[in-house]
Amino acid sequence: MRPHRLLVLHQSILQVLHEPGCPFCRFLKDFQADRLQNHAEQSLHHLCNFHVWGLAAVQDAPVAAQMFLGLVDEAVLLPNESAGCDICAQITAEEDLRIRELASCLNRHEIAHWLRTDAIFCIPHALKLRQKVPILLTPRIDTIIAEYRRQLIDELSQLRDEPGPDRTGWGAVGRAAEFLVSQRGLRA
Repeated sequence: MRPHRLLVLHQSILQVLHEPGCPFCRFLKDFQADRLQNHAEQSLHHLCNFHVWGLAAVQDAPVAAQMFLGLVDEAVLLPNESAGCDICAQITAEEDLRIRELASCLNRHEIAHWLRTDAIFCIPHALKLRQKVPILLTPRIDTIIAEYRRQLIDELSQLRDEPGPDRTGWGAVGRAAEFLVSQRGLRA
């Protein structure tokens, strides 16, 4: 396989608020790419299906070969299907940190404005954020989800009902998938 490099690494969830889609998904997708591209040589012992293929897609052949030698050797000598994925665990820890980060900034004027006007969340991240914010803010998160749900229903209905094989609006399918379960690879 040939390596694919994509990486924009952010230091704060606040840096991605005005990008399309769920900011947590955006941030974690970039974090995941960084783990696969720049930190994969750090003692990875257990990987899920998605992250094994992710490593194969982004690493240079010699680096990938060295990492896979270790993974293949351990898989044969120490089979442990109950072990969790090392990268998934790192993503979960980073996700918790970023949810707490945004929750702690919601009293800032510019963040409160974003929350009222432009915010979009996927359902899994909205549920996690609701647990970290004051109860007075949970109705706003519920409203964001309800409004985005209506928008997606409109877009998906239009895609479904548009005649002809060259339908437009296929991006709605990906946005609906993210809305339901987060970005690909962020959930096992």
